Amino acid sequence: MMAHTSMLHVRVDDELKADAAKKLASFGLTVSDAVRILLTRVTKEGGLPVGLTADPEAHDTWFRDKVKEALADAQPTVPHQQVMDEAQALIDRKRRSA
Repeated sequence: MMAHTSMLHVRVDDELKADAAKKLASFGLTVSDAVRILLTRVTKEGGLPVGLTADPEAHDTWFRDKVKEALADAQPTVPHQQVMDEAQALIDRKRRSA
């Protein structure tokens, strides 16, 4: 079953969009990919991603909560190399489809 999707229209400066698209393409991503990543992180983290928050106290609280959550996580760990291989495979797929 296909996921239901929604179209998102955002007004941005043409130069900003072109520059962002060029930089994202170097990572094998599109502007749409970046927006999906941002919205996914906002949903999962309950707010703006760490690097986008301006309040150090809010970041500290968020970070402490994430550490506690990670320490309490009973799921088995994933080896670093497996994570890197999966990330590289995703990048390779994105570059091939571009």
